[in-house]
Amino acid sequence: MRLGNALRSPSPALVASALAVTLVAGLGAAAREPAGSAATDTAAMQFGTLDVGGLAAAPAAPLPDAVAPVPPPPLPAPAGPAPEVAPLTELRAPDLLVTVPATLRPEQVAALGALPNLSALSVLDAGTVRVAGQDARLLGVDPSTFRAFTPQETAQSDDLWRAVARGEVAPTYVLARDRQLTLGGPITMAGSAEVPGRVGALAAFGLPGVDLVTDTTKARSLGVVPASAVLVSAPQTSISALKKAVQGALGPDSVVEVLRPEVAKAPKGKPRNYRDLYIDSARYCKGLSWTVLAAIGQVESGHGKNLGPSSAGALGPMQFLPSTWAAYGVDGDGDGQADIMSPYDAVPSAAAYLCRFGANRGPDGLYDAIFAYNRADWYVQKVLGLAAQYR
Repeated sequence: MRLGNALRSPSPALVASALAVTLVAGLGAAAREPAGSAATDTAAMQFGTLDVGGLAAAPAAPLPDAVAPVPPPPLPAPAGPAPEVAPLTELRAPDLLVTVPATLRPEQVAALGALPNLSALSVLDAGTVRVAGQDARLLGVDPSTFRAFTPQETAQSDDLWRAVARGEVAPTYVLARDRQLTLGGPITMAGSAEVPGRVGALAAFGLPGVDLVTDTTKARSLGVVPASAVLVSAPQTSISALKKAVQGALGPDSVVEVLRPEVAKAPKGKPRNYRDLYIDSARYCKGLSWTVLAAIGQVESGHGKNLGPSSAGALGPMQFLPSTWAAYGVDGDGDGQADIMSPYDAVPSAAAYLCRFGANRGPDGLYDAIFAYNRADWYVQKVLGLAAQYR
């Protein structure tokens, strides 16, 4: 399979005619048909408008054609009235997830609150429960504050956070798939006691190893340790300095997980073809394979051959909706603007978007991230199948 064609930017007329919308990746949004899907199954992985170098791939079985998703049945009635949840006013970029073996003392929380350049923090209950006979990492949260630390589409869903505030459970997409959980269906969790619940939402949280989120009351009924984790946002502080300060405040038993993406230094010169652009853009998400970006680029636009707008209003070579672009758009070529129609901006933005949803955190994180890009299992399988063919 070869990637061919030289990168180009769309004409001003095309840009002017493209009306707003972004990547369909929000809770409650239906899966969409990618703009490039009509050509992707038969294309020999030809890279769109860029002088693309050869890209060998092993033969693969034909992929199934995309099918329109079946609308879900009506959900059972929620367990109770919708509690008040504070509106989302600002997104917070989580830099560290820190866990401790016992409840944080007030003076430890105060020390964290006094960290230099601290933007925000959220104290959480954290622990492990059993779901369908297997371990799952659970967070008990205050939805009014925790929501700001999640990816945009997750954070914006008022229905999701009202469900959590009501004591319902929000598993990740991959946990729901693996444990056969259904939206609106029952879930039984076993901790210090066996506690029944309702799946109130499915979501991607972008946090390593986090499988389930519920409110603190439900979490504590399972024996989860209260106030045993904290999310820290301090984007103006280097990660090394922030880790040192946090561990100084919480002691040597604290376990620090770095969430801030590490972006490698850019090579000299612009990529001359889509293959090189995909490879270069993977630096925005250390641990993400460039082949995943190539597969998404093929499915979404045939490597820049179909820039949209799609039926959902998505635009550009990576088919972002304008609302998503406003949150995740990256100025990849350093020209001072993030252009949804430019491959030099769109492909790095896709890498940054996937990273925010945990694409570099193992197979489960990658599944959740691709599912967040387009909410359909067939889409995830198609992308992963194509990615496995690239060389």
